Amino acid sequence: MAIINYAAREMTAKIVYYGPGLSGKTTSIQYIHTKISPSNKGKLVSLATETDRTLFFDFFPVDFGKIGGFRVKFNFYTVPGQVFYNTTRKLVLKGADGVVFVADSQEGMKEQNFESLENLKENLRIHGLDPETIPFVIQFNKRDIPGAMPVAVMRRDINTRGVPDFETNAVSGEGIMEAMKATCKTVLEDLRNKQSAAQGKVPHPSGAAKAAAKPAAKPVAQLAKAAATPVAAPVAAPAAAPAVDKVETAERSTEIAVSSAGKMETAITLPLTLDVAENVENVKVEVNVKITYSTKSAGKVEVGELTTKAPSDGGDEKGNAPAEKKSFMSRLFGGG
Repeated sequence: MAIINYAAREMTAKIVYYGPGLSGKTTSIQYIHTKISPSNKGKLVSLATETDRTLFFDFFPVDFGKIGGFRVKFNFYTVPGQVFYNTTRKLVLKGADGVVFVADSQEGMKEQNFESLENLKENLRIHGLDPETIPFVIQFNKRDIPGAMPVAVMRRDINTRGVPDFETNAVSGEGIMEAMKATCKTVLEDLRNKQSAAQGKVPHPSGAAKAAAKPAAKPVAQLAKAAATPVAAPVAAPAAAPAVDKVETAERSTEIAVSSAGKMETAITLPLTLDVAENVENVKVEVNVKITYSTKSAGKVEVGELTTKAPSDGGDEKGNAPAEKKSFMSRLFGGG
């Protein structure tokens, strides 16, 4: 389960890559590691045998930066694919917030894929995790191999939940980042849905969360909103979550009056500062300027073109629209 450290203001979630031996789990996270900015990732640790097969696990942390006042981190793990390392599989899977199942597309691996999937479900239940509700993404890997099983057949046999699945090639990286981003997004959505359920709200629709579970920490809602934007570490000790009080949302507004008189050109400047607290979900600012004048015959007052200045949002003094803000995933991995 995700760990919330209020003293350090950090949230750490765990994603585990699961699948049969040599299906491409290690190669997948190795590719991900090469694509992440060096300032946001930790060292990739691999414990492998002499034949480069994972003996214990592969691991590396990713720091997504601050979202909603909390630093968001993901720890990525793989499990050994060999059946006789099942004890290690169970150990690595403990506390997982999301799972990526890497299926091998080779025709001769159909039975191994099924056995590994059933083993995953069994080990999840041992840890008190529901295989039908845990955030889950599937990679149909090795799509470049001649004679690969049809995706429709693999989807029918493996993706019985209808979760996001991706055709991947871990060696070239095709589809790997897309699958990883989808996993991070569904994990954060699942945490938000659990919090909503704990507060008696209607859960956000998501294939990753179909049932209410233990409540997540209060800041998770803001983190999940950032993750829902279209895209593009050492674990801190858990702290007890405070009681969450149900607060009714209220909409408030403040009127600003501006007066100016004179025969010469007049410019009006509004020194407006907004201090937005955590419990405010959105802010709408409206400024209404009323011009009153008296005239003789054809006299008139002309209003110049309205411009805005918002450098903090990426705009400029000429009123050009600010650049679209990117989500934290887009900033980290690039793309839209």
